[in-house]
Amino acid sequence: MPGIAQWRCCLFAVISLILAGVVTAGASRAGALDDCANAFDVDEALAGCTAIIDATWASEEQLVQAYNNRANARTQRRQMDGAIDDYSRALALAPSYVNARYNRGSLYLELGKLDLAISDFDEVLQLDPHRADAVNNRALVLLKAERYDEAISGFSAAVRLDPTNAYAYNNRGVAWRRKKQLARAIADFSAAIDLLPEYIGALNNRGEIYLLENRLDRAAADFRRVLANDPSHVAARRNLDFLSERSATRQ
Repeated sequence: MPGIAQWRCCLFAVISLILAGVVTAGASRAGALDDCANAFDVDEALAGCTAIIDATWASEEQLVQAYNNRANARTQRRQMDGAIDDYSRALALAPSYVNARYNRGSLYLELGKLDLAISDFDEVLQLDPHRADAVNNRALVLLKAERYDEAISGFSAAVRLDPTNAYAYNNRGVAWRRKKQLARAIADFSAAIDLLPEYIGALNNRGEIYLLENRLDRAAADFRRVLANDPSHVAARRNLDFLSERSATRQ
């Protein structure tokens, strides 16, 4: 028969194996949670969130966050159908989860599914009426639908909620431009640039209006600022080339 020392040895070995399994499982769980929350590495986020979704240990709250984060990663991968599906799964578990609803609405907006986008942003604003980014994005839906007066009203509401929202100023400037109210458009683009001096979208937009108004020096200055920050900006390069050709023709 084995001696007491041998039994102790076997018992310690069994306990060590059990503890090793517990540590490994714990480390694996923590690693998945960390990876899923990694917004800077899409591959890690996809793998970590999928591990949580496929796990038996995940709580409902962890599942909701995993679906939302995997949808964000899938959006970066341009896997749009999968992203919509994941946001919808998160919302099926937590209908009041504002971030997932806002994210899905923003994706619907990008995809041109305007009615679905409006519905999601309306839900967001019922849950959080002071969320300026949702007010802005809802107005963007109206801008895409060419409902310019309603869009302007929405962008104005976003600016009232957050006077530092440069994007709302820029977007309202676009709406003013489409209504051919160019002075108001320039004022809004300038406000956006004051808030974000290297906001290339607003700079190019303002430059194009200066070009329409034959204020060529100001137009050229804005296009050069765009290209200083983004040398590959197609519209600014085209606009500046047009100005150069026009100047050469006049000489």
